[in-house]
Amino acid sequence: MNLRNLDLNLLVVLRQLLEDRHVSRAAEQLGMSQPAVSRALQRLRAMFDDPLLVRTSRGFELSARAAALLPDLTQWLEDAEGLVSRPRFNPANLTDVVRFYGPEPEIVWFLPPLFERMRRLAPGMVLEANSEPRDHFGHLERGEVHFVLSPFQPSASTGQLHSLCLAPLAFALVMSADNPLAQGTLSFERFATASHGLVSLTGRGAGMLEHELTARGHLAPGEHLNQPLRLSSFTSVAAFCERSDVVFRLPSRFAEDVVRGRNLVLREALPSTSNEVTHAYLYWHERFHKDPMCVWIREQLKAAHAAAMDEQ
Repeated sequence: MNLRNLDLNLLVVLRQLLEDRHVSRAAEQLGMSQPAVSRALQRLRAMFDDPLLVRTSRGFELSARAAALLPDLTQWLEDAEGLVSRPRFNPANLTDVVRFYGPEPEIVWFLPPLFERMRRLAPGMVLEANSEPRDHFGHLERGEVHFVLSPFQPSASTGQLHSLCLAPLAFALVMSADNPLAQGTLSFERFATASHGLVSLTGRGAGMLEHELTARGHLAPGEHLNQPLRLSSFTSVAAFCERSDVVFRLPSRFAEDVVRGRNLVLREALPSTSNEVTHAYLYWHERFHKDPMCVWIREQLKAAHAAAMDEQ
């Protein structure tokens, strides 16, 4: 038989008929009329070329074919129901690896509270975080990671990406305690002429700060910041700041950790040129939008971040 011509509803009726061995009771269980079930039985008999239910003095009995068919039919329908139903999900039994990508400040901010919850609720799961300076969203497009944490927005292929705004990002300046900018009024003029360090996540371009200063008019078009230091990682920021005159503008929460226990000073960053506040976002691809594990991780990330904010 060509499966395209198979009416699966008939198999549901067949199972009920074989279990009840009675047309009226089967109709009642299925919520169908007795004539409709009788017609279905006739079609089933033609389909299987077998009487299926045989009338005897004790009522209907299963034919030999029907008796052999019933166990397989029951299992087949249960498998079919399981195929289309929502998968059973128990985080306590998970051994999945959930993969994140993002800049180190966002990884450090959001993932430790999430991991704390995972160790308690899903101890068999593995959290993998990658903060290598690459394109933020290519990993999502290629299915290499489940999530991206980033303050940046994708430039293309946004139709397949979902996002969740997690928190506004404030910025702070990190510099040596001996840096001239560590004392006195911090004006845009002083700041624009200082030596700057840049953590470049893409390895391209001048960075957000230079664009902001140009837009505000503190740098002429075509003029560039004095940036004698470019890093591909946030790890060594503190060491370079302590031994030089460079200034880094970093997310405030991350900057607080950078200066702790070091000969460094933290100063509030000058206002941004944009009227829009920069936010940290969680991004994921459509392929994982309904995945039960990824849905659970999103819920846990929100809950973990909310709990961490309440503790402060």
